[in-house]
Amino acid sequence: MRGKLLFPKELPECRFMEFSADGFTHSVAGVVYRGGRAVEGMPLGGLGTGYISLNTDGTLGKCTIFNTWPKPRELNSPFLALVLDSEIRVLTLKPPEGLKGVSDICYWGHYPFADLQYVLDLPLEVSLRAFTPFVPGDVETSNTPAIVFKTWLTNTGEKPLSGCLALIFPGPTPHEGETFTRIELTDKEDNLAGVEVKHGKEVGYAIGVIHPRTAVKHGAALGTEAAPWTSLNREMQRASATHPGATLALDFKIMPGAETNVNFVLAWFYPYFRDSDGMPHEHRYLTRFKSPADVARFVAANSDDMLRRSLAWQEVIYRSELPLWLKDALINSLYSLAKNTIWIYSDRPDDWWGPMGFFTHSESFTGCPITETIVCRFHGHFPILFFFPELELTTLNGFAHYQLKTGEIPFSFGKPIGFTRPHYYCQHPLNSSEYVQTVYRYYCRTGDEAFLRRFFPSVKDAIYFAKGLDTDADGLVNEHPHAPQGEDWPANQFYDIWPWHGTSAYVAGIWLATLKIAEDMAKKVGDMAFAKDCRVWFDQGRRAFEEKLWNGRYYRLYNDPEGKRVSEVCLANQLMGEWCTRIVGLDGIFLSEHAMSALDSVEALNFKATDCGIVNGCLPDGKRDTSGKTHSSEIFVGESICVAMTMIYAGRTETGLEIVRRIYESIALRHRTPWNQYCLISAEDGGPVWGSDYYSNLVIWAFPMALKGETIQTFSSAESLIGKILQAGRKT
Repeated sequence: MRGKLLFPKELPECRFMEFSADGFTHSVAGVVYRGGRAVEGMPLGGLGTGYISLNTDGTLGKCTIFNTWPKPRELNSPFLALVLDSEIRVLTLKPPEGLKGVSDICYWGHYPFADLQYVLDLPLEVSLRAFTPFVPGDVETSNTPAIVFKTWLTNTGEKPLSGCLALIFPGPTPHEGETFTRIELTDKEDNLAGVEVKHGKEVGYAIGVIHPRTAVKHGAALGTEAAPWTSLNREMQRASATHPGATLALDFKIMPGAETNVNFVLAWFYPYFRDSDGMPHEHRYLTRFKSPADVARFVAANSDDMLRRSLAWQEVIYRSELPLWLKDALINSLYSLAKNTIWIYSDRPDDWWGPMGFFTHSESFTGCPITETIVCRFHGHFPILFFFPELELTTLNGFAHYQLKTGEIPFSFGKPIGFTRPHYYCQHPLNSSEYVQTVYRYYCRTGDEAFLRRFFPSVKDAIYFAKGLDTDADGLVNEHPHAPQGEDWPANQFYDIWPWHGTSAYVAGIWLATLKIAEDMAKKVGDMAFAKDCRVWFDQGRRAFEEKLWNGRYYRLYNDPEGKRVSEVCLANQLMGEWCTRIVGLDGIFLSEHAMSALDSVEALNFKATDCGIVNGCLPDGKRDTSGKTHSSEIFVGESICVAMTMIYAGRTETGLEIVRRIYESIALRHRTPWNQYCLISAEDGGPVWGSDYYSNLVIWAFPMALKGETIQTFSSAESLIGKILQAGRKT
C-alpha cells in the first residue's frame, strides 16, 4: 500500500525534471531536494502579507508576519508532530533533544506551494502540501495573510493505527507582543475549530483545523490529557506570557490500507506597524479582515477554491512548450513577492494613495533594504505589471507624487523600510529615463489612454530633467559619478561601485530608448511639437553615440574626451537600449550592422569567459575586467537576462537560452538557492557574491516574451501566456 503521493518519491534529487504531481492533469517541471539540502525553503506568504519560510529540513525558518523587517526573525522551529501508539514523532530532520524525527524529506517547491513527503520508519506515510493563496489577477485573494497545511496520513501496515496529529506554532516574541489571551475558535458552519491567540483587542494569530472530523485539542490540554505531549510542550509550545505559542491537535484512527486527511490553517493579523522613520501604517489586508479569526474563517470557507485556482495558473506554464528549467524558474521567481513586498492602506484624507493603497517592492529586505529602487524595478516589475496592473499603478503614482518641480524622479521611496521619505540624487542619470519607460510599459499593458494623458506632463518634466544632465551638449545624458577620489561608490548608475565617465553605452543607450519611447507617447497624446523635439534630440544623440563609443567591433564602455578618459571594456549589456524599445514594439536604436557586430563581440568575449552565464565586463583580449571589482568581473543576474533577451530579439535564440539556463542552473542546482536568489553571482562557479533575494531577478518574466518574439502588448493578450494564466486563475 502506497500513501498519498504529491509527486513520485523515487525521483532523483537536484535536477530539472518532468514528473506527475497531485492536482495537475499535465506533467509538471521542477527540482526535488532532499531534506535540508537547499538553502532556506519556500517563503509562504502573499502580496504584502509577510511570510514564513518552510525549510527543506521540515522546520519553520525566517518569519516577517509580525512586521519584523528588514531582519526576519529566525523561528528554527518544527511545526508538525504526531503521536502513534504513545510515541512522538516530530516531522523534521531537527527534532528537539530527546525526541525522534524523520529519516528524510522529499521536498518540491513551486511558489506558493511547498510539497513535502516524509520518510518514516513506521507503517504510516505522511505527505504535506503547504500553500498560501496566490492567484494572478486576483489581488484580494493574493493578499490573504494565511498558510494552509494539507496533510495526508496513510496506514501502510496490517493493523489499525490510532494517534494524534498536531500543528505547533511558536508565536511572537515578547518584543512583538506582551499580554495574550486565548479564545476558542469555531464558526457557524463547523468549517473550523481551533484557537485564536491575541494581544490587545485585535492583533494576533489563529491556528485551526478545517472541517474537523473529531474533537480538536489545543494549548495546555495536550500536556495533561495526553502524557506523551508533555515533553513536546516544554520544547515547542512554550505557551506562556513570555513566549505565547500554541499547539493544535486532532485524533485519528486509520484502518489498514486507508487514508485520512487533516487540513490546518495558520492565519495572522498584524495590520499596524511603523516604518523606519517612525511613521504609522496599516496593511491593505485590514480592509478585508478584522481579526486573525476572521482570516482563518475566510480561508476555511474558501480553501478548496483557492487551492484549485492557485494550481490552475501553474498548469498553464507546465503545459507550455517552454524548457523545463524555465518553467521552474518562472514559478519560483515569484517567491520575491512574498519576501519583499508591502502593501499599505490608509483611510486618512491627508494620505495621497487612495483606496487601492500603495504597493511597494523592496530592492531586497535581506540584501539591500530600500523601498522600490527604480533601477531594480526597471528589471523586476514585470510580474506585477502583467498580473496586477492595479498595483503597478499605485507604484507609478508614488513616483509621480514624489517627482520634484525640476522633473527629477526619486531613486526610491525610503530606506530601509520607508514610504514617505524619497531618496534623490542617487543614480539620477538613469532614474528619470527609466520612469518614463515604465509609464509607457503600463500603457502598453493596459491600453489606458486616460492614464497616458494624465501622466504625460510628468513624463515631459522627467525628460527635461534628464536632458539637463547632458553637460557637453551632444544630445546624450552624461555619467555623473560622485565617488570621492580613490573610492568607488557612488558610481551613480546600476553598476554602482564601478565609476564611468563622460558618455557610457549603458546610460546613453537607455536615454536614446527613452527619447524614442517619449516620441511615441507624445504622438499618442497629440503633442506633435514635443514628438518632433524628441526626434531631433534622438538623431543628435545617436550620432554622438556612434562617434564616441563605436570602436570598430563593439560599443566601448565609456568615453570622456574632456577628461581624457576612455574604457575599451566590452560590457555584456551595452545594447540595453535595444531591449528597451523592442519589448514595447518599437524599432531598435542602434545601427543594425553595429548592433550585430557588438553581439558578436559579447558572445566571443563575455559569453566565453564563464560557464555560469555571461560576464559583466571583459577586456578586448577576453579576460574578465577587474576595474569595477565584482561589478565588472562577475555576473549580474537581471542584467544578464536582458542581454539574453537582446540576443533573442536579434535572432540568436540559442545563445540567449544558454545564458539564462546557465544562470538558473547555478542558482537552483549547483548552489541550491531558488528561494534566495542573489543579484550578483560568481563567474567562477555561479555562487552567491552579493545581494540576496533580489528584486531585479524577476525580469525573468519578460524572457518568454522574447522567446516568442512578442512585445508587452501581444504577450499580455488573451491568446498568449499571460492571458492564459489570468484566465486559469479566475473564479468559476
